[in-house]
Amino acid sequence: MLAGKSGNYIADHWYGRQSLAWSFWVNLVLLRALVFIGQDWFSPVKGSDYSTHSTLVFLLAIFFHGIFFVWQLVGVFRAGAVHIGARGSMANIWGAQLGAIVAFWLTATYAFGAWQMTLPAPDDKAFQARIEIERASKFSFVPSADGQNLEFTGSIELGISKHFARQLKLYPNLRTIVLSSTGGNIYEARGLSKMIRENGLNTLVRSLCTSACTTVFIGGLSRELMPNAQLGFHQYRIDATYSVLNADVSAEQERDRMLYAAANVKPWFLMQMFASRSDEMWFPEIDELLDAGVVTRALDASPPR
Repeated sequence: MLAGKSGNYIADHWYGRQSLAWSFWVNLVLLRALVFIGQDWFSPVKGSDYSTHSTLVFLLAIFFHGIFFVWQLVGVFRAGAVHIGARGSMANIWGAQLGAIVAFWLTATYAFGAWQMTLPAPDDKAFQARIEIERASKFSFVPSADGQNLEFTGSIELGISKHFARQLKLYPNLRTIVLSSTGGNIYEARGLSKMIRENGLNTLVRSLCTSACTTVFIGGLSRELMPNAQLGFHQYRIDATYSVLNADVSAEQERDRMLYAAANVKPWFLMQMFASRSDEMWFPEIDELLDAGVVTRALDASPPR
């Protein structure tokens, strides 16, 4: 039976005058599926901003996920009551009730999605710019007056290689990179080390260079240490509270051992450099560093800035 005696389709469903099968499969399942498909069809693509139409989206959500959905459910339940009175069978009622529960949770999910459509789309470019500014604030490059020395201070952050590449263009007469850092990102450290090596630059430490900073240091053609300056080595660690896919600390340490081996560092040092735990630090004596070939020259006075 498609319609009741009144001939009003909306009223007939609301008052349970249509059959349970029609009320459930057509008025609930089919029409609800069309609502979901319609929302998926008109949902904004990633990065689009529908917040300018938030009032319209909000009103449509109230109608289709609120008023219209209540009409659907009430009609099914009332048709179920009529079905019991006429046939006394509960099996179809239980099936309809289970379907109504599923429809409710799906509707709640789609209603939440509709609400998200009313929110302004995130500005990915602005967010990325803020991240870049925050990272850049953690390090600095300061050139000497004659443009031959470039002092790097701070943390080795993501994107630092791009900053360093710009410095190389700005100061074509650059000869020495002065390092003062407690480390940071090993991938970026390798990038800096490679650029230093390819440009035939020297490295110098006046005070402290530890962890990933030493990877930058080993890229120098001439590697120099000032009096009381220190190089610190330890095992690598992953600074993340979550599992990082394809992250192998031992493999990363082996890659950096190869960088030291390419710089003619002696085997005994290659075996010792990652012996200390990640929460410890090994500071070799200057004689050890010279003997191993890590440092090529120990200076006795500060060079001019």
